[in-house]
Amino acid sequence: MKTKNLLKATVATLVAGAMGLAGVGSAMADTTRISAEDLAKNQTLTVEANGDISGRTLKAVPLAYYSYAQTDGINITGFDLIDAGKASAIADALAKANIDTKSKKDQTAGYDYNASNPMVWVVQNLLDSENSPWAGKLRDFIDQLKNEAAVTGDKGTAFAKGADAKHMTASVRPGVYAVVDATKTGQASIVMFNGTGIDGKTTLKNGAKTYTLGTVDYKVSDTAVRKAITGVEDGVKEEEIPLAEREASGEYLVAKTSIDKKVSFAMTSRVPVWTGYDHYYYALNDTYSDGLTFNEDSVKVTVGGKALTAGKDYKVTTETGKFHILFAPTADNSSDLIAAKTTFPVDAEVLVTYNMTVNKNAHVDGADINTSEVEYSRNPNTVTDHEKTPGNTTYVYVGKFTLTKTDTNNALLAGAVFNIKDAKNNIVKFVKVNDNEYRVTDSTEAATASADITTTDKNNGVITLKGLYGDYTVTETKSPFGGSILPEFTLTVGVAQSKDHNTSTSSLTKFKDDANHLASKAGNDGVTVINARNIADMPKTGAVWLSIFGVMTVLLAGASALLLRRKA
Repeated sequence: MKTKNLLKATVATLVAGAMGLAGVGSAMADTTRISAEDLAKNQTLTVEANGDISGRTLKAVPLAYYSYAQTDGINITGFDLIDAGKASAIADALAKANIDTKSKKDQTAGYDYNASNPMVWVVQNLLDSENSPWAGKLRDFIDQLKNEAAVTGDKGTAFAKGADAKHMTASVRPGVYAVVDATKTGQASIVMFNGTGIDGKTTLKNGAKTYTLGTVDYKVSDTAVRKAITGVEDGVKEEEIPLAEREASGEYLVAKTSIDKKVSFAMTSRVPVWTGYDHYYYALNDTYSDGLTFNEDSVKVTVGGKALTAGKDYKVTTETGKFHILFAPTADNSSDLIAAKTTFPVDAEVLVTYNMTVNKNAHVDGADINTSEVEYSRNPNTVTDHEKTPGNTTYVYVGKFTLTKTDTNNALLAGAVFNIKDAKNNIVKFVKVNDNEYRVTDSTEAATASADITTTDKNNGVITLKGLYGDYTVTETKSPFGGSILPEFTLTVGVAQSKDHNTSTSSLTKFKDDANHLASKAGNDGVTVINARNIADMPKTGAVWLSIFGVMTVLLAGASALLLRRKA
């Protein structure tokens, strides 16, 4: 039927960039009525997507049909609607969406609600979704309508593959349609909504505005996660590079530190678009290698700058090498943002901070990786069907150096004992891994920790010290010959990652020998410390010989004096 106010209508409800449908247009002097025959011709309704939707199960469910339309020869300039048998369902959906059709609160066009033909009121009054397909009273209405039996039970018209894999089309009677994606597995759209073209014309002109009919956007959304290293205990963080540049250059955030030190991380994301879902799962996941220990008690979460409450607003769950931050946790260890909409507004920034401790399994010569992932709902028909989108990976490195004890003829010596202090003058404790290797202890090994590093016949005077990074002072505390000249020297252990970041190379980036020059840098990551077996082995020049010669002179003078006294 034709409404009496058709020619005075001035407002369009839905645009192509939003819901897609425009309502009754304004009259123009040169407009003509489209004939009943042309008005009845089937029109193509097209669903358009950014990706392949050729395998989706889509149907067009009629909500109202065009009963009248007018044109200026190119554009549709006005139309009227008649109910398609969904009046009761539409009324119920409006009520459930808390839309008041009787007062002026939700009425903007001045048209009274007609219970027998409700879509006329809908397309004229629910205007607040014009700028966004994800919010507003029109979206609230559609989200309720999708669950009505009159819609779910209507077979509608099935869509087939269109011009390419990104398009699907259906040939339908001209009117206003809910486009339902019934796909059960994989990504699926929330309910879509649009009007068809009329007599092949797909542009609706309303005053100075024009709107596109007959095409609706496939409505799916995603989100992302990004990880950053925000702090390193007694170490360094590689300068942060913007994500796009980092991906292009192959560089990532890197932490360089030592065993038993903490590295601080931050994961950032945004609350995904949960509009159109009855339940919505959202979680941030983290996978890490065995050289890192996740400190659960360090987790802090904010959404939109507001701190969340652990256990209530989010829940931390763990498994070997993984942890998960579940948002809006449910009793069955799942997640549902719909149950906590006010806490998780769409597109609000999500920030998760936490730290990890580098442990005894740290991968010297390799890397300890930490990879983020965001997991979220992708199918409104199947709540357990989730999309998992990986974020970036961060890398943690520790270094090493080799200590070699020899005599002046380069013969390896056993029996030397060393201690090491860090830049804060704290004794570094080690565990002996095997005859040739010591490793920095972590907090779980305090009972077996030792400050002594000893050269033995079994290690042939060569020891590798692992799990280090930064500045250290090395002191020989016991000589193989019991001598009093005990060298002390300083060094800096550095680490360089490979191009693929999966391996690393240690080096001594700084080295300062002792006063007697007994210690010297050997190769890229080694130090050699010499002792003399007897006076004949002593070097004849340099501080070592001079100091030992001075000691021997005193000893000989003392011995001579004692001999003279005895003779007297």
